[in-house]
Amino acid sequence: MTKEITLVANLQKRIPKDVPNSTVAHFLSMPYAKPIIEDADFRILSQSRTVTHDGKGHTLMGKTWNTEATIGQLLTLFRPPKNYNSNANSESLVVSPESERGEMRRFYTFGGDLNAHPDLLHGGVIGCILDSSLGGAIGMTLARIEGGAPSFTVQLNITFKAAVKTPGTVMVRSWVTRVEEDGRKAWAKGLIESEGGVIHAMAEGMWLRPSRKAKSKM
Repeated sequence: MTKEITLVANLQKRIPKDVPNSTVAHFLSMPYAKPIIEDADFRILSQSRTVTHDGKGHTLMGKTWNTEATIGQLLTLFRPPKNYNSNANSESLVVSPESERGEMRRFYTFGGDLNAHPDLLHGGVIGCILDSSLGGAIGMTLARIEGGAPSFTVQLNITFKAAVKTPGTVMVRSWVTRVEEDGRKAWAKGLIESEGGVIHAMAEGMWLRPSRKAKSKM
């Protein structure tokens, strides 16, 4: 335990104020998560577990699934694409080499209250965390483009490969594969894996930024 607390202290400058040290220490204790968390190319992001809009927004992850028996721990990291700090257009932010592309990695630790079959995570939850993570990768990769990143899921295709056992931890990897219309439309891919490189599910989907006319009607 002392060793892990020291590691968290060394990472302190990279940990946002709303991310508990206990969350970072929890995932640092896992051999397959530790190298990613310690990699300075990956930014530790603020928690996506804050309920917004007077209690009406982000309630699923912020409240309903924010318990030890559902999703007890959640940590999000993002490695910016190669051209992230330049005045690059949206298309140039989609980089092909894996080592240069923007990528989000999100760790989830599940309890036993999101099961379908005994001790197995419900497939709908798998779809939800893929939707959230792929959308998050688009949001971070295209955050600086004019008009903002696409934020509404239009299509999501999932291939289930292996069941996720609970309680347990998985990592969701996600990245942008294509953008069109100056970033108004974006496509992303992602996968869920666990220790040992076991692939549990793969997904690809499309996201859309509403037109100004559509936004005015919301």
